[in-house]
Amino acid sequence: MKRSSKLFGSRSTDAVSVDMRSINELMGQIDEAVKKIFAVYAAELLNEPLPNVVEAVWGIPNDKSERTFTQRQIDSTIRPMILKIHDALETEELAGAKKCVIDYLMKRLAISEILFMTQCYKLNRLTIEQSKSRDIYNLADTLVDGHA
Repeated sequence: MKRSSKLFGSRSTDAVSVDMRSINELMGQIDEAVKKIFAVYAAELLNEPLPNVVEAVWGIPNDKSERTFTQRQIDSTIRPMILKIHDALETEELAGAKKCVIDYLMKRLAISEILFMTQCYKLNRLTIEQSKSRDIYNLADTLVDGHA
């Protein structure tokens, strides 16, 4: 068996045996990291533009400005998770393009989960406010005070 057999079976067979328990553990770790990010930085995430999340997860601001404290903290939480995934997959055997694809997919997953949590929270707050006042609000205009 090759070194990449931590998660996958031998490459000598046509069928690839996947260790779903290990994959589920890795996905669980990503989910926990995202929940931690949202719990700690909810107020900032809820009030910042959505592209700031993308910049934070990728670790690179789009407009050449300095990253915010929150963006740096999110990057420092996501980056170790991606390194754990590389270690579990033993990606030193993978070509550079495959390693980049893994990075891309994991970062897209983290971005999607953070944005989903942010928008669900805003929608929930909006629903509560609408039920209290019977007014119609625009979700994009909703600012959230405090912590989730």
